[in-house]
Amino acid sequence: MKEHYDVIIVGTGAAGLYCALNLPEKMKILLITKQEADQSDSFLAQGGICMLRGEDDYENYFEDTMRAGHYENNKRAVDLMIRSSNDIIRDLLRYHVDFARDGLGNLAFTREGAHSQPRILFHEDITGKEITQTLLTAAKIKENIEICEYMTMVDLISKDNTVCGIIAMDRNDQAFPVYSQYVVLACGGIGGLFKNSTNFSHIAGDGVGIAMKHHVEMENLDYIQIHPTTLYSKKPGRRFLVSESVRGEGALLYDKNGQRFTNELQPRDLLSQKIFAQMEKDGTEFVWEDMRPLGEKTILEHFPHIYEQCVEEGFDPRKEPIPVVPAQHYFMGGIKVNLGSKTSMKGLYACGETSCNGVHGRNRLASNSLLESLVFAKAAAKDITEHPSKAETVEVDLSQYKNEEQREKENEQLVLDEIKRKDRSFYDQWCNDEN
Repeated sequence: MKEHYDVIIVGTGAAGLYCALNLPEKMKILLITKQEADQSDSFLAQGGICMLRGEDDYENYFEDTMRAGHYENNKRAVDLMIRSSNDIIRDLLRYHVDFARDGLGNLAFTREGAHSQPRILFHEDITGKEITQTLLTAAKIKENIEICEYMTMVDLISKDNTVCGIIAMDRNDQAFPVYSQYVVLACGGIGGLFKNSTNFSHIAGDGVGIAMKHHVEMENLDYIQIHPTTLYSKKPGRRFLVSESVRGEGALLYDKNGQRFTNELQPRDLLSQKIFAQMEKDGTEFVWEDMRPLGEKTILEHFPHIYEQCVEEGFDPRKEPIPVVPAQHYFMGGIKVNLGSKTSMKGLYACGETSCNGVHGRNRLASNSLLESLVFAKAAAKDITEHPSKAETVEVDLSQYKNEEQREKENEQLVLDEIKRKDRSFYDQWCNDEN
């Protein structure tokens, strides 16, 4: 690792990798990640990635996204995401992302909750892994891109509200400054703050907390999505997602008596509420999801990894319903950015789940996350390319970074306190360990 780069990108998920790949090869780029490069939430995305299916689909796709977001979405951001989708998909195909195809070799589409029609491309039930691993492989062979694993951003370096770089810490707890003209925060969501989450535990919103300490503008930190169907387990740790696509393909939800109790294709927040209400009514810790209507062929071919996980937990979805329960899944709020992914600090960008451009509103439509991440990561790269800047070296007192565990807890608490301030009922239900 060198002391100076043109661009530092924090995070090796889809957003961070795609941003790096869209920057000019003359730029020296550093990508850092807390753990191994493939331990980002992008790798966990199951369902797929949306694509506009012709101009006739535009109004429906736009309305589906707005309705899911309770019409609190930024309409310009939604338009940009939808209009950019075909270019993004063409780009992924050029990188040889292996999307599912029909018998004629055409791209195959599936449907998920709150979508008016099938417009979702997929690779089995590991679409996020297929896309992100492909991008990671492409980034690793670029001579201008350096990827450092087990490297944590513990602070931003700034002067006069202009970013100058980051303070990085290696696995030996050694802190040191790394300077750059631009910093892109693509460090994921806040799932690590929750007891029950589908996210990796180390992705805990500390990037958002660091930005808050530097008075970078935030937006809607209380807009947090609960996914309605994760596989129920008494084991500690990350919850296993049972993809929206499973219900999109025809899976049904039952109460303790084996009776359907709601529409399975509602937006995620509404369905989660229905499930919670049913669990409370029945006095149970889960409801049942029945995959048998899909048929054995679809279960084994479209959802092989979900099938394997269910069997590991002692359930055969070909023969019986599986227990599911809502869990924290996605962060719609975050660091406030414009359509070019610029934050309120000069030279600082944010994209992916870390950012809030308003595209999702209060609740994200299924399979818009990968698309949104890629669209606005590319927008960040474009803006950086078009606005050259010069880095300034600022002296940093490294003695303040001795107790990093305490600093990390403080950053996380900043985020939790803001969630509590904005939505006390959500905080009490999901964030307060005393309840």
